[in-house]
Amino acid sequence: MLLSLKRIRQIIGVLWIIVGLLQLQPQMFTMNMVNKVLDPISDGQPAFLAANLQWIVTVITHNLTAANIIIAVVQIALGVLFLSGRWVRGTVIASIVWALLVWYGGEGMSMLLTGQSSTLTGAPGAVLLYPLIGLLVYSRKDDPEQGIIPRSAFRWVLASFWLLAALLQLQPYWWQSGQISGAISDMVGMGGANNFAVDPILSALSNATASLEIPLNILLIVVFLALAFALIVVKEKQLRPVLIASIIVSVLIWYITQALGGILTGMATDFNSGLLLIIMALACWPKVSQVNAVSSTSTQTPIQQENASQVG
Repeated sequence: MLLSLKRIRQIIGVLWIIVGLLQLQPQMFTMNMVNKVLDPISDGQPAFLAANLQWIVTVITHNLTAANIIIAVVQIALGVLFLSGRWVRGTVIASIVWALLVWYGGEGMSMLLTGQSSTLTGAPGAVLLYPLIGLLVYSRKDDPEQGIIPRSAFRWVLASFWLLAALLQLQPYWWQSGQISGAISDMVGMGGANNFAVDPILSALSNATASLEIPLNILLIVVFLALAFALIVVKEKQLRPVLIASIIVSVLIWYITQALGGILTGMATDFNSGLLLIIMALACWPKVSQVNAVSSTSTQTPIQQENASQVG
């Protein structure tokens, strides 16, 4: 399951191309793009931010076709450059700049200033995770085989994500009745293939969780904190079970509260964060040689370890 840096770069490239193509879906060129994707991001925002976001929405509304084409071209271009392996460092920088623009103008900073943001719904923003993973393939001048963020340290990035996820669930909004079940039910009725692939299960889960909001929120916080703590403290040879647990939780979030990012509805602009979290966990996967080395060292007697160090 270990992903090489080349494979990670190729995956990022494919994802950028796909999200670019999603922007060319027919519904993106209608007012559905404005009413269902852009307008909601200003709800609950601070006044200054809401006014600015509304101005952005107005500009895009009057230039909808051009805006969609520009977004699609930029994202497809990023994908092609990542896939080609040329100008990777410059492409990573460009992806960071572009992601910040989309995060602000297209996602309203993932609603972080509203008191309602949650990893369940995609915070701190799926678009930020693309360039974050990209930093793994931004080669260092002193070591072309390592990115700015070394593979060995990327687990700390994933741990930070789960820690933030726990902190977001501590917000008062998520202790109110109906919020978690509401986040699930909001994903029902989006249309397309979701009608049969997602809606029946999410409808049942929404009804089942309606009376379990507080216990469920406590469970989420405990799970997120446990993942963060385990990623920080476990040794290399024990990392795989933790990463598997992280992947399982990510899959559940991606399906249950993000409805697979709505990619089956004809109105998705990206995969949402669930899929990116799975890729992040796979990027942390230890090499077989590393695990064997740690295991071998741990089973040696002190005299054997001393002799081995002398030989080295």
